[in-house]
Amino acid sequence: MARYFYHTRTDIPDSLERATGPLYRGSLNKWYVDEIYDVLFVNGLGKGFGSVCAEFDRKVVDGGVNGAGWLTRFSSKVSIWWDTWIVDGAVRFSSFFVKLASYPVCVLQTGRVQAYAFFVVVGVLAFLGYYIAH
Repeated sequence: MARYFYHTRTDIPDSLERATGPLYRGSLNKWYVDEIYDVLFVNGLGKGFGSVCAEFDRKVVDGGVNGAGWLTRFSSKVSIWWDTWIVDGAVRFSSFFVKLASYPVCVLQTGRVQAYAFFVVVGVLAFLGYYIAH
């Protein structure tokens, strides 16, 4: 069909151009897609918009990421301090208090049956002495 229009009957494309006007010119120039793309993304708005996007990324997105990183490190330091001084401190204090309170019992608890029998006898004598005195 193209051979017929452009080689055999060259008057047909000219008459189509005159009849369709803007449609023919738009089709001939690929609907100006390349020109629009060039204005929007390559030389026109694209350069300024790219700079705006880069600045937004640098200030807002990177700021959010860096802020989240700072907040994570800060909360980690607070958590480490809380765990070291409050939680571990409470455990160490309670274990120290139990050790301190159990010291007199540890002195008496020798593991030898003879010592236990001796303490039973001493206890019975103490009871008897208390009841006799009163």
